[in-house]
Amino acid sequence: GVRMGLWGAAQAIAFGLGGFLGAALVDLARRSLAADETAYAAAFAAEAVLFLISAVLALRVAAPKPTGAHGAPHEPDPPRAPAPAAAE
Repeated sequence: GVRMGLWGAAQAIAFGLGGFLGAALVDLARRSLAADETAYAAAFAAEAVLFLISAVLALRVAAPKPTGAHGAPHEPDPPRAPAPAAAE
């Protein structure tokens, strides 16, 4: 129950903060750009770039870790001792 509540709180905070920062970005863009359409397009493009970055990070977190033969984390094989010299 606690994890679910924390997840909901984190989502609500992120949603509110995203809305506030998006509106602030549009306001800043409207001051510096000539047309409102350009300001909204710039804000949308910035949000799209942030979405792509977060998608890449999510894929890296969710990527399966390589495992060995028995499901244990894969470790490199230890170095082998050199073969004995052949007797002449």
